[in-house]
Amino acid sequence: MKSIELDVQYYHLTRKAYMEEADFHLKTLCFEFPVEQIALIQVDVWSDHYVSTHLNRGRDITLQRINPVAEAFRAVGATVIHAPSPDCAKRYAPWTQFAGDDETFGHPHAPKDEWPPAEFRSKTGPYEKWARPQDPHDPIFEDIIKNRSVIREAEPKEGDHVILNGAQLHRLLKHKQILHLFYAGFAANMCVPFRDYGMRAMKDRGYNPILIRDCTTAIEVADTYENLDLSRAAVIDTEVNIGYTTLSSDLITACSK
Repeated sequence: MKSIELDVQYYHLTRKAYMEEADFHLKTLCFEFPVEQIALIQVDVWSDHYVSTHLNRGRDITLQRINPVAEAFRAVGATVIHAPSPDCAKRYAPWTQFAGDDETFGHPHAPKDEWPPAEFRSKTGPYEKWARPQDPHDPIFEDIIKNRSVIREAEPKEGDHVILNGAQLHRLLKHKQILHLFYAGFAANMCVPFRDYGMRAMKDRGYNPILIRDCTTAIEVADTYENLDLSRAAVIDTEVNIGYTTLSSDLITACSK
């Protein structure tokens, strides 16, 4: 069985009474991963985004780092999976592989709980005073959401898989007996950890998520944009709470060996 040897890092939170936060240090482990048991999950690698700076940064990351990792995975026979959101995924024929009735025909909606009230959830009616201000209608914004696809240079290749949601991803991984999920894509503080095919959900299903920390970036805000603080925080959150991280260069080198 072919395998790759790779260093991964995480923050070790020692389980001793009255520890200090300054004592929680970054640690490194060396793992041997069977090639048959690893997959690259490319999350929301979109051709367009309403946040232009995030789009430009993400495109550079995709071309310079994500694509080479994907090629390295293909070269060793590892699985490459595209997870570009349900609306976008259906643009690519492989999405029908491992699709169940829910993905093909739609998921029946279960009756909603009566609490909290529907108007409170939507912040309408008597609860409107707690709603955030809404921006004026922007048809260009809606066009971006409707027509986005995977970045052309990163589109699925022959042998790749495309999934719509976490349930479909789980069926694919179960069929191929894959356990270790290497995550790349966007955004590091939104879809990558929080989609139902993201790191947190797949960790809860029992998989081993590893974030390729230089193959992602967060959507920043005015107070964090200059230093990309939210991007760094997302990486640290992964290392503390979710799984491990690694670098694209280390992963490519491991595959080449």
